[in-house]
Amino acid sequence: MQVGVRPAVEKRLERRSHLGKNPPMHFGPTFYRTAAICSVLSAVTTLGLIFLPNFFTPVDGFEGRMARVHDPAYVLRSWIYFLHPFLVLMAGLAIAARIRTVAAAFAVVGLLGFVLWGFTEAAQQTMTLFAFDKWRVAFATADEATRDHIRTLTMMYDGLWDGMYFLILVGFAIGNFCLGLVLLHLPGLSRVVGAFLIAAMLLTLTLITREIGWFSLPEPLASWSYPAIQPLGRVLIGVWLWRMADESLPLWRPAIPT
Repeated sequence: MQVGVRPAVEKRLERRSHLGKNPPMHFGPTFYRTAAICSVLSAVTTLGLIFLPNFFTPVDGFEGRMARVHDPAYVLRSWIYFLHPFLVLMAGLAIAARIRTVAAAFAVVGLLGFVLWGFTEAAQQTMTLFAFDKWRVAFATADEATRDHIRTLTMMYDGLWDGMYFLILVGFAIGNFCLGLVLLHLPGLSRVVGAFLIAAMLLTLTLITREIGWFSLPEPLASWSYPAIQPLGRVLIGVWLWRMADESLPLWRPAIPT
């Protein structure tokens, strides 16, 4: 019985020669250029997240915080906040894919850091949009007992938000460090992009130390370092991804064609 089965199995395997092999993974130019566009768009969303709060209607107290859910600038920023991590994660995925042939371990760990950051931030904002904001809408017409309940829920929300924020910082620092370190060892535009990623990592570390209570950047450095680094860095990542969209070309080609 076994003698008769083996030739039949061997014939099937011959017709499926790809089985048991590990063909190289390939990403086409369309993938990288789509990621490049996402990175440039993430620069726009970053600016929105930074500067839209300047257009919020001033409010006072807990009741004012609840009423802010009706502020158009707040609503716009909330949805930008939800979209933003997916744009950045797409760019992070593309960087990891492009450097995988020269530093596979750093590419994988860096991508995992960005995945941790991106999905935690998306989950954080989903909690805001579909839980907290609904409580805020209900607060205006709620009776006193329900209002007390919403106050308790808000305390729980704030605690969960703070915990997720710290996890976001850890993932973001890991992702930027691993991908940035690899790019720093490459010449031309790659090194410039790597420097911006490392700068983002260092800035994130200051936010981590602030959350722990160890150290925080003095003003106005703390307020302006993020808008000075992140938007430009994400535009440059987009340019780099667009130019490196052809995997058949080496990563260490000159940044400016001769």
